[in-house]
Amino acid sequence: MNRYIAGVFCLFIAATAFYFSDGVSFAQTAREDRSAALVSPHLVISQFQAGGNDANDEFVEIHNTSSAPIDLNGFRLVYRSAAGTNDVGPLTEWTTSTIIPPGGFYLVASNSYDGGVTPDRIYSTSACACSMGANGGGLALRQGAQNIGAIIDSVGWGTATNIFVEGTAATAPGNNNSKARKESGCQDTDNNSADFETLVPSAPRNSSSAPVPCSGSGETLFAAMNANPTTVSAGGTTLLTVTVIPATEPPSTGITVIGDLSTIGGSAGQQFFDDGTNGDAAPGDNIFSYLATIPAEASGGNRVVNATASDAQMRSMNVSVTLTINAPLPNDDPLLLGNPSNATPDVANENNYLMHKPQYSLSYNRSRATANWVAWRLDSSWIGTASRQDDYRPDPDLPAGWYRVEDSDYSGSGYDRGHMCPSGDRTRSIADNSATFLMTNMVPQYGPNNQGPWEKFETYIRTLAAAGNEIYIYSGVHGQLGTIANGNIVVPEYTWKVILVIPNGDDDLRRINKGTRALGIIVPNFGPIASNAPWRSFRVTVKEVELLTGYDFFTNVGKNTQELMERRRDRE
Repeated sequence: MNRYIAGVFCLFIAATAFYFSDGVSFAQTAREDRSAALVSPHLVISQFQAGGNDANDEFVEIHNTSSAPIDLNGFRLVYRSAAGTNDVGPLTEWTTSTIIPPGGFYLVASNSYDGGVTPDRIYSTSACACSMGANGGGLALRQGAQNIGAIIDSVGWGTATNIFVEGTAATAPGNNNSKARKESGCQDTDNNSADFETLVPSAPRNSSSAPVPCSGSGETLFAAMNANPTTVSAGGTTLLTVTVIPATEPPSTGITVIGDLSTIGGSAGQQFFDDGTNGDAAPGDNIFSYLATIPAEASGGNRVVNATASDAQMRSMNVSVTLTINAPLPNDDPLLLGNPSNATPDVANENNYLMHKPQYSLSYNRSRATANWVAWRLDSSWIGTASRQDDYRPDPDLPAGWYRVEDSDYSGSGYDRGHMCPSGDRTRSIADNSATFLMTNMVPQYGPNNQGPWEKFETYIRTLAAAGNEIYIYSGVHGQLGTIANGNIVVPEYTWKVILVIPNGDDDLRRINKGTRALGIIVPNFGPIASNAPWRSFRVTVKEVELLTGYDFFTNVGKNTQELMERRRDRE
């Protein structure tokens, strides 16, 4: 398996989330960069059934391919849907010593499994919300925490595009059949379609089954790379670690790790340390570390960081991790025209706290637990085919100790989770779309507002982008109608939006003139509002939004031009 993929690298490299300018995905690049297929160090998923006599008739068989006993303590078995970007489950996790002997098997099955072999461990598909997709999905055996632990082995099948796929996905097994690893569970070339065959019917093995030893498993050096955090702001630091599993035949000596940090402004030959320095937690534990600093001038987006673990016996393994730099993308700074509230990234400025993401920037208000405003730039390059992710979640980039809004905070409130930067404006990749579901991009929004004129204006703006324009957009809230989530989240009295429209081109500031189109809308966040009300019924000048909010838009535009644009009433 891809023994080296770990952490949030899995989230991004899966699902064709991000792309270079030439259209090549990070997932493609990472897979093409691997030197040769290398087996997992000791444990593999050797057989699985996704749907049998009923939808939840499932099992997963694990095989110890090594010549030594393996303790499952600290491992977990997780699932992802065909295009999933987060671990589901776990189906099970081991928190006490559980030994699989050399060549031995271990069977994990759902409580709906009706086969004749007794499972070693049972899970409830309803409790873990991890029922497998018969037509496509992925399984992984992780060592460590959900989403970030090192993947020891994985398999994807059918329509799977998630990062659990090794090489090409295996075909879906079909009802009551299983996919089984060839050579009695020993074949592992990092290509699911080549390594797995269909068993009709399935034939799972448990801890009482006869062991099947595999040869050569101790001859390879293994490694897994991680970063903490995997999302870091320009000027911030991240601890890069490479966990090495030494070879045993013959034993590894003189292990070193060298990283190529050139993609984040560092050295192409950076040594990693296992001596308690440079961020290393404990000397001599085969976890090699380096505390990397992201340059303050770094642009936003993803960076693949590579490293190579080697031993004195001339064995080596290439590993990678993907970092997300929270800064505006090159040539895509939404605050190019100005910062309307002079927000800053100073934690002490807690009610006007500036946060950058590759997809948008925002001023966060700790006392409201919502953004004051969110800014983004839109043109047709942001519009693609990524599906709506609906993965509402807390924003991990908020400062420590601040209240982090949960999706459940809106439950039963009577208000929609109203996007500021809309999902429909960020469909270039799955990760771009997923970023719009961070709760810092949400406000409590009255349903007829959100689903009526607000949505109609969003759609109209996308038609402007499709017609060859780029649009600078600010969206925000004003006033207070009350609170939800036990007083933690303020409900705004109004939602507003300001846009500036120019034809596609370069050097945007120089191209803005007194004829440039700029307008706003102010929509009450209370009734009555007809859901079919046209957005133009709420159209105002930019100056009117400034008077409502106290903000100053387009401050980087010449003063005379700014005044003319902001006072002109839009008639289109």
